[in-house]
Amino acid sequence: MTLKAGTRGSLLAWTQAGWAVGTLAERDPELACERVRIDTRGDLDQHTPLATLPGTGLFVKELEAALLRGEIDLAIHSLKDVPFEVAPGCRLFFLSREDPRDALVSERGGLDDLPTGARVGTGSPRRIAQLRARRPDLVFSDLRGNLDTRLRRLREGSHDAIVLACAGLSRLGWADRITERIDPDVCLPAFGQGILALECREDSVDLADRLRVACDAMTETVALAERELMRALGGGCKTAMAALAEPTGAGILLRGMVGDHRTGAVVRSRWEGATGDSVAAAREMAAELLSLAREEGIRLG
Repeated sequence: MTLKAGTRGSLLAWTQAGWAVGTLAERDPELACERVRIDTRGDLDQHTPLATLPGTGLFVKELEAALLRGEIDLAIHSLKDVPFEVAPGCRLFFLSREDPRDALVSERGGLDDLPTGARVGTGSPRRIAQLRARRPDLVFSDLRGNLDTRLRRLREGSHDAIVLACAGLSRLGWADRITERIDPDVCLPAFGQGILALECREDSVDLADRLRVACDAMTETVALAERELMRALGGGCKTAMAALAEPTGAGILLRGMVGDHRTGAVVRSRWEGATGDSVAAAREMAAELLSLAREEGIRLG
């Protein structure tokens, strides 16, 4: 039996979904899938800045609806697009992570090499806050569209640089276009960036069992820590908040950030400890970050 795997139809989403179903088939031949394209609200509106579109789950809700109607057997998401609360009756599993860092793409050098007043294409409050903290002279403008569209606009000269996710460029075979992989101490990535999530119905017990075995346990650990920080902060793609959890020799290193994209004010925190303590540490970090943000007069949202 061939399972139906729902995915967005962009070049990146379709390519990533192909990698995901291929990985599943390698690890469990009975998890053979065919991709099913589903358009989402975020895909249909390619012009409005994401931070101003109402609601959450702009690239997720239509996939979840198709899953709950039984039109597909599982949905494939970029985890950074998935709100903390998934649809009732559904659950997530996680494939191994690609490079979670942000990428600067430019013919004018890396972040510190860009000329004064350089035009940088990104609509992400998270990226703007952190890059503004590093380079307050930069001018930011919203940039929507698929990866190939954004790269074309850069070539046409509408921006001096653009900021994308390393993971997407790598999965499309375009890693050679990356000018700089931005250090997370300069720009922490979005919650779950670089991770592909597989979502199935809770009543699909056999499929859930197979996905659990086929997916990556350490990626699940870091994903749950980052998503707990997201939940406790009340953040998402519309706010200047970020996190990155990484395995270390002894356990987990968790870093978090809250900022204001209007001013470039940011506060940061880090924790390192045992793997089993990472979710509780994320909750404590959220309280610390929110307290620091209040002290610094950072406006959230």
